[in-house]
Amino acid sequence: MKYSTKKKGFTLIEVMVALFILSLVLGSAVQMVHQYSDERLRIRERFFANQVAWNHLLERYQHSQKWTASAGLSNLKNKGVDKQAGQDWRWEMKVEKAMGQDLYRYQAQSASVTSENYQATLAIYLVEN
Repeated sequence: MKYSTKKKGFTLIEVMVALFILSLVLGSAVQMVHQYSDERLRIRERFFANQVAWNHLLERYQHSQKWTASAGLSNLKNKGVDKQAGQDWRWEMKVEKAMGQDLYRYQAQSASVTSENYQATLAIYLVEN
């Protein structure tokens, strides 16, 4: 009988290198999933912040077109908190006179009540009579 001196299988070094490469790949995959979920949350928050700002700009537009029954501009608030998607959002409206007769710039900013910085800023120009 002849015995072969060559053994079949992997050495400990080869197994360790394969496990190291596998850990790098899995670590990168976990990090990518984490970044994706964080970005998804940021986009969701910006979407709702934009929605709150847009709602208040639309309210001013409707008032300028005399679509609302409100008596005057004094009924419209410039700051407040709205509820959107089960969350509270703070908003602020800045009104500035622009160049031209009866032309005003309306800028609405909104953010989550837990956020320090505004997450959305939208502006429109309207003619007021």
